[in-house]
Amino acid sequence: MDEDLRNRFVQTMLRFKKMGIVFPPELDIRMGELMVMKAIEGAAPSEGNDVFVSDIHSYHFMTKPAISQILNGLEEKKYVRRKIDKADRRKIAVTLTPKGKDILAQTKEFADDMIGTVISRFGEDNTRQLIELFTQLTDVSEEVKQEFLNQDNKGGNALD
Repeated sequence: MDEDLRNRFVQTMLRFKKMGIVFPPELDIRMGELMVMKAIEGAAPSEGNDVFVSDIHSYHFMTKPAISQILNGLEEKKYVRRKIDKADRRKIAVTLTPKGKDILAQTKEFADDMIGTVISRFGEDNTRQLIELFTQLTDVSEEVKQEFLNQDNKGGNALD
């Protein structure tokens, strides 16, 4: 395989991975916090439905201590509220506060604007092609990863 191609591929993927949406300081939210808040919002489609810490844990691939730490920060910022479930005192229900819902709306608007600008500058046709190529790349990468995992379990080499 062409060494230059391999290096450019790795560098581009690393550069892309580092990219992300950075929210303005006035929104006072980090990506991990936003993901947890979106999980709370998504798990409680109608007002009054309780969302439990275990629901958030199953929604994301985060450890319980990581979720707990994020929830502590969100509670300190008054974006979420926690309460012990009356039916099962081992369960802790989590809800978004009005302030938390407002922050979610603002971050969505900001992200939509940013993504819209990127698509506009990159071009809709280029974006469609990129989506198709990324989908193919992801499919191939998942296949190769699974092959390596299967071979590793057998003690072999997937490239043999």
